[in-house]
Amino acid sequence: FVVSLTAIIPISAIVRLATKDITLKLQTRDHEFLAGLFNGLFGNCAELCFALTATMKGKSAVAQTTLTGSIISYCLISFGTCLIFGGISRERQSYPMIIARTNAQLLVVSLISITLPTAFKTWSEATSAEDHSGPLLISHGSAIVLLLEFASYILFFYHTHIQTDHTTPAPSLPEGLIVAGFVPALLGQSNLPPVPFRTLRDLRTAAQDSRSQDDRPQYPIYVAVFVLMSGITAQVFASIFILEAIDSPVRSMRLSKSFVGLVIMPLVISSVEHLTAALRSHKDGIAWVTEVAFGSCIRITLFVFPLAVIVGWIAGVPGMSMIFDGFQVTILALTILLVNHVIQNGFLHWIEGTLFISSFLLFAITVWHYP
Repeated sequence: FVVSLTAIIPISAIVRLATKDITLKLQTRDHEFLAGLFNGLFGNCAELCFALTATMKGKSAVAQTTLTGSIISYCLISFGTCLIFGGISRERQSYPMIIARTNAQLLVVSLISITLPTAFKTWSEATSAEDHSGPLLISHGSAIVLLLEFASYILFFYHTHIQTDHTTPAPSLPEGLIVAGFVPALLGQSNLPPVPFRTLRDLRTAAQDSRSQDDRPQYPIYVAVFVLMSGITAQVFASIFILEAIDSPVRSMRLSKSFVGLVIMPLVISSVEHLTAALRSHKDGIAWVTEVAFGSCIRITLFVFPLAVIVGWIAGVPGMSMIFDGFQVTILALTILLVNHVIQNGFLHWIEGTLFISSFLLFAITVWHYP
C-alpha cells in the first residue's frame, strides 16, 4: 500500500507537467476554449483515474470518501498553505473576487446535489430495504445536472466572454496567470490601476509575452500527448494496486477506514498540486493559486464525481451514487461555509491561512476516531 501510494506522486508530477505543456501550447496558438476545456478535463487526472478505477472495481465507498477528502484538502490545505506562504513577504494579499465568489457559489451547488439525495435517503418514508430506486434516480439526475453546470462554467470563462469589453480597472498580470485561466476574475478588482487592454483576449495575449521561460511550452505537442497518455496509464495501474491493498493500513496500523479515505489518500494523491501551489504563491502571490485551489474543487465536484456516478450507472455498479454518509456531508458543508465566509473581503492575511489549516486538523482529529 505504501509503495503504491508513494508511486503515484511522481506519476502525478509527470502528468501535471504534460497537462501544463499542452495547455500552454494551445494558449500560444490562440485556442482559449480548447485550452480551458483540456485543463478542465485533465486538470485533476489523479483523482479522475482513481475514482473511475475504484468505481469499476466495485469500491464505490472508497471513491466517494477519497473525492470528498480531496475537496476538503484543496479548500483547506491547499488554500491555507498558499495564504501562509504568500503572506510571508506580503502584508495583505488581494485575489480575483469574481472567480473566487463564482467558484464558492458553485461549491454550494455541488453541496446541494449531495445533501438532497442523502437527506432523501435518510428521511423519506418511501425508501425501504426493498426499494432503492428513488435515491438512485435522484443521484443520476443530480450527476447530469452537475455535468451540465460544468460545461456552462467552461463555456462562460473560455468562450462566450473572451471578447467582453470592460471599463473596470484591472491589475497587471503576474507570470503564469494566463495558464490558470482566470483572467476574467481580474476584472472585478476596481481599486487597482488600469491596464491598456479592453478585452480578455488582449489580456491573455499580453500575459503570454510576460511569462517566464519555465512557463512556456517545453516539448512538441505530440511528445506531451504521449507523456500524458503514458502517465494516465501508470496512474490507473497505481490506483489498482492501491485499491488491492486499501485494507492493509486498517489491519496493520489500526487506522480507521474514514481516516485513510478522507485524510491520507487525498493528501498523497494531490500532494504535487499542494506543493506547487504553495511554492508558486510565495513567488506570485495568492491571485495565481486561487484557481489552483478552487479550480480543482470545481473540477472534482462538477466533473470527476458526477462522471464517476454516471460511469457506475452505465456499468451497473451498485452503490456509486451521490448518497453520502451524514458525517462526510457535515464536514463538507462546514468546509464550504468557512470558504464562503472568508473570501468575502476581497483580500486576505496569512492568519486566515492558519484558520484553514486548523480547521483541517480539527477534521482530521475527528476522522481519526470515526469508524
